[in-house]
This record gives sequence, C-alpha cells and structure tokens, in this order.
Amino acid sequence: MQYAVRLVSMEIENIKNVRHGRLDFAKGMKGSILGIYGQNGSGKTVVVDCMVLLKCLLSGRQIPPHFYHYMNALTESARVSYGFQICGDTDEMYAEYEIELLKNGEYSFCISGEKLRAREMAGKKGTRLNSLFDYHKGEKELFRPLKYYARFEKDMDSMVALGIAQQATEDFDEEKHLPRVSSFLFAKKAQDVFKKTKGDAEKIYFFSHILQKYGFYDLAVIENTHYGLLALNLDAFPVNVDWPDRMKPDITGIMLKLTDINIVPKEIFSYVENTIKQINIVMKTLVPDIRIEIYNAFEKLMEKGKDGIQFEIITVHGKARIPLMYESAGIKKLISICSNLVACYNRESYCLVVDELDSGIYEYLLGECLEVMQEKAKGQLIFTSHNLRPLEVLRNEFLIYTTVNPDNRYIKSSYIKNTQNTRLSYLRSIKLGGQKEKLYNETNIYEMELAMRRAGKVGIHD
Repeated sequence: MQYAVRLVSMEIENIKNVRHGRLDFAKGMKGSILGIYGQNGSGKTVVVDCMVLLKCLLSGRQIPPHFYHYMNALTESARVSYGFQICGDTDEMYAEYEIELLKNGEYSFCISGEKLRAREMAGKKGTRLNSLFDYHKGEKELFRPLKYYARFEKDMDSMVALGIAQQATEDFDEEKHLPRVSSFLFAKKAQDVFKKTKGDAEKIYFFSHILQKYGFYDLAVIENTHYGLLALNLDAFPVNVDWPDRMKPDITGIMLKLTDINIVPKEIFSYVENTIKQINIVMKTLVPDIRIEIYNAFEKLMEKGKDGIQFEIITVHGKARIPLMYESAGIKKLISICSNLVACYNRESYCLVVDELDSGIYEYLLGECLEVMQEKAKGQLIFTSHNLRPLEVLRNEFLIYTTVNPDNRYIKSSYIKNTQNTRLSYLRSIKLGGQKEKLYNETNIYEMELAMRRAGKVGIHD
C-alpha cells in the first residue's frame, strides 16, 4: 500500500538563535504552503537547517560536521521534533520523530537521544501516542520500550548489527578531527534487523520505513548557499526525477553539471530526457522564448566498463545557443527548482524546502508562481523570503512570522483576515505592534545617518 506523508509540525530548541520555536503547518493532504518572514538573523533559515538535518537523518546519511556550530553556543544540547500525518487509502496515522544532539568535545557532537512515537487515528480523535523506539546515550539497553528490545536481545546477529548502527550516533573521524554522526534508527543495519521482525515490534519498521522513503524520494531541501555556487558556476544543480519503483532502491536523485560534461548510465538517460522536457514545459510559462536542451549526446564507456551517455546542457534563445554557465543566476535558479516544483505540484507526499525563494526571481513572477502553487499544488512548499510580494497573494494560514523573542521565535499573525492586504498589515504590525510577540527590533534612520558619519571618520587622523 502507498502512504502519503505530510509534515504537520516542527519544534526547535537551541538551534542558532532559536531557544524555542514551534511551527504548525496546514493539515490535510490537499497541498500546503508555508512562507516564513522576519527580520534578518531572526531564525528563518534555522527552519531550513532543521529540514537539512531531517533529510540526513531519515536517509541514513551523516549529519554535516558544521552542525556543531548550529547548536546554540550557550548550551550543550539541541533538540528538534517533527510531526507527520500519514494517510493510506483507508487509514490515517500520526508519527512523531525527535532527535537530540549533544556537544561531546571541541567541535564534536553526537546524537544523545532519538525517539519515534506513533498512533492510529479514528476520525478526528486519535489513540494514545505510543513509543516505538526510544534511544538514550549511555543506557544499558540499546533502545526502549523493553517489550520490543527483548525480541532482539537473544539474537546475537541482530544485537551485533544494532550495536554497529548505534555506534554511528557518536562516530568520530580521528584523522580529519570531524564528527561522522548519523541516525541509529534509520541506519541500514538497524533497518535490516527491524525489517525481519514479527509481532508488535513490526511497527518499528512499518513507521520508520515509511518515513525513510519520504526522506529519500519526497523531501527536497535547497539551501541558499547552493545558489551562491550557481551564480559562481561552481556547482551542479539537483533535479527531481520520478523514478519507477523498480529503480528507487538504487537511485535517489541526480545532479546535472552546469559547466562540465555530464555522464550518466545509459539506462537512466531516458529519465533525464523526460525531466528536461518537464522543465521546458514549465520554463516556457515563466520566461518566454527560452528552453534548455541536451547537447551533443553520445555513448561513452564509464568506469568499470558500464555503458553511459555523455552530454552537455545548453539554453536556447530563439536561434541562439548559449552554454548554461553564461546564463544569469536567476535563470539558473529557475531551471534548478523547476523539476522540484513540478514534483511538488503533482505529488501529495512531496515536500520542497527553499531558502530565500525570492533571491534572483522577479517579484511579480514570484507572486504568480506562489498563487498557482497555493491553489492547485498537491504537495508541500516551505520557503523563506525577504520580498513581501508573496504576502499579497498567500492566505494568512500559509504564513508564519519570526519574532524578537528567542523563547517564542515563530508565530501566526493575529487579527488579520484573508480579505485584508497582508503585506500592509504586516508592515503596520512592525511599526505599531498588535501581535502576540514583537516582530521587529526597531531601527532608527537618524541613528543610521550618525553611524555612517562616525564610521567615515575612523582612521582619518591616524
């Protein structure tokens, strides 16, 4: 049975400048958008960072070592909790996944806690939230509840595999002096053990496997640093390919190079071609008279004797062909997110997270895109933005604002109706207040002018 997954909540503690913050997303499987707005340095990108963390954990990959610096400098630990709505053809469930990170040395951290809880839903009321997997660093048992753990305790092979999976939560590269930390629950060895389980403990694999598939195939996170590299022609861009089920276990995604030759296995080249067709269909509506093409494709022998196809990506304006590396950063950004927007528009489980969606995109076009996604998209789009144009087109329930209070960093607006101009209401709230929390640390233009003059005098008489 196929299950659709939707992120419905996130709770953050001690990540960067967010001591505590909770976000609630629109529930239901009809699509949703969440735009996150606020002052510079007020915690917008923290949401994106936590989605990067989730992607790494669910897919069994290592957490980037720089996450050590994302943990609040004044605390020793950080915690993030994620809530998911899971819907099948006839049933509805809720799952909660929580991770706790702990500093355990200079520039080193580990996973000190990992939890998975779930419940089945009966109409609008759910059964009690049951613990399925509860790991705490340093405890005698590898995980709880004991009724599930006891099923593996007498099987030496299972215990060895689980022990290896647990070690990944605090691994450290002595040569590079960097942490190599990944999830216990979603490690391949742990998943292989849980997959063979019978009885009540089957629930561990049932829920964790659904979430792992979501992390692999339906969660895309595009950080702002990625676009900085695009502008400098230093990076490839990710494209979403709707792989058939038979290929999903072996392939999770593909990167197309902007400034170099691409070589892909021959058996997947047709899927790349279809993705380029998808992008062109959408690009034609966003930027008239432009399309991208696969140029000079021919067979090429890959490493280990595998058949491949070599090609380049170019853009075509009328009759002029241009290497993609010479296109503007805005065009490259639109191309790079097009396939992900198509997936978000058409797939219920797909969640696209974009940091600074407005960067490099004409504001009127940005508003038009968001209006289309708001009305018809099946998936979930989460974005941060500085441009206020989306406030004019998105409904109030699709917007969250950061506050100046680090203990309550995210709020929905109060006293604003969908019939009002949300942009003007937001600017009025910044100036006059009226929300549950203060939205902006006030700036003063006269103080700015004085600061500019003073700064200009520094060093003049040295």
